[in-house]
Amino acid sequence: MDLSGGQRLDMAAALIVGLAAWIAYVRAGRPAVRAAQRARDEALRYVRRPGRPGEEQGPASLRGAFSRLLADWGGRLPLFTPKQQKELSQLLVAAGVRQVCGLQLLVAVKVLCGGLGVAAALFVLGSRPAAAPFSLSLLVMLSGFMVGMIAPELLLKRWVRWRRRRIHRFLSDALDLMVICTNAGYSLSATLRTVATEMKPLCPPLADELELTFHETQVSADTVAALRHLAERTGVDSVRSLVTTLIQSHRYGTPITQALKVLARSERAARLLRLEEMGAKLSVKITLPMMLLILPAVFIVIGAPAYLSLTETLAK
Repeated sequence: MDLSGGQRLDMAAALIVGLAAWIAYVRAGRPAVRAAQRARDEALRYVRRPGRPGEEQGPASLRGAFSRLLADWGGRLPLFTPKQQKELSQLLVAAGVRQVCGLQLLVAVKVLCGGLGVAAALFVLGSRPAAAPFSLSLLVMLSGFMVGMIAPELLLKRWVRWRRRRIHRFLSDALDLMVICTNAGYSLSATLRTVATEMKPLCPPLADELELTFHETQVSADTVAALRHLAERTGVDSVRSLVTTLIQSHRYGTPITQALKVLARSERAARLLRLEEMGAKLSVKITLPMMLLILPAVFIVIGAPAYLSLTETLAK
């Protein structure tokens, strides 16, 4: 793509303005950047382990080294404010990411995807036979960068929604198992461990959350805090109802079995109501596919004989 003298000056001016804005942004957020770098160094202290003699050096070690490199690079990029970093951290927790350097890896992946978007935009611009104007080229490159930056976060949010739907779907089965365990005389910690083990083949996300809650109850004696962490991590309303019921039973000394039976019955009723609602909406949702796919075929079957008879009559 050939550029004239004026376009080169415009590009140089745009680069200078972008560099000045970047320097101003970095200087304005220097305290936050330093705090983020301290947190990043503290997190990466646990993943920077030198290779020991006799350790396996293969694809796993290469992936680990690449992940550490990305995390180190992502921690040095002051692209997000502390508020945005907190939101991304909560999103990673809801997605089930437990790595200490997960936020740094996400930042690095977003920047890499932004670079790939710019490369794709340059490829599209270079494949055109005529040279594109500078303003259009800059707009396309910025659009590719923004799409690349947003795509990983959108995929992560989609994964969080899928995970929450799975947890909500299999929670009633987990409640039935908890009722059985409490009837057998198990404690709350033993119940969580048993249900997590039994639910792992059916719903790994729910089993993972229950297992993490069990380990929290074993590490700390504060069962209420561990249950609240479970509700915060999942973000599912039915799990919040379960946590509230368990906390009230633990605080007031009421029988957990009876409370779990009532909660399981209400979850079953709510699930049945949702299925009935989906069935009632089916007749409305099927109207458009019927009009687009079935009615044309019916019109052809009905009108084709009449059309053929009419053409034969007019021909005679």
